[in-house]
Amino acid sequence: MNMNFTGTVIQAKRYSMDGNQGASIFLTQPTDGDNPDVCGLEIMKMSADYSVVELLKNVLPCECDIVAKPVAGAQQKMAFKLVSIKPKTDSPTAKQPRPAQS
Repeated sequence: MNMNFTGTVIQAKRYSMDGNQGASIFLTQPTDGDNPDVCGLEIMKMSADYSVVELLKNVLPCECDIVAKPVAGAQQKMAFKLVSIKPKTDSPTAKQPRPAQS
């Protein structure tokens, strides 16, 4: 079952090691207020395909519409894998796209 949500993506990074490729995105969301010991922004790491870095390279940080699926993470904890991501160009946090550097 996929989950849809919105968050401010602040970083995307990828790796290529021993023939394995992948990426991660880091996003923030306001805390939901359920935990009185947490204030500010929640930070979430999500695995993604290697190509996501190219998609986000010139627009981060920005608010994005995200679709993710739950997967088994380390130590049998639930984690999320990015299914799709769409930057909101009208977001107040969105950077203006920069031309690619040669």
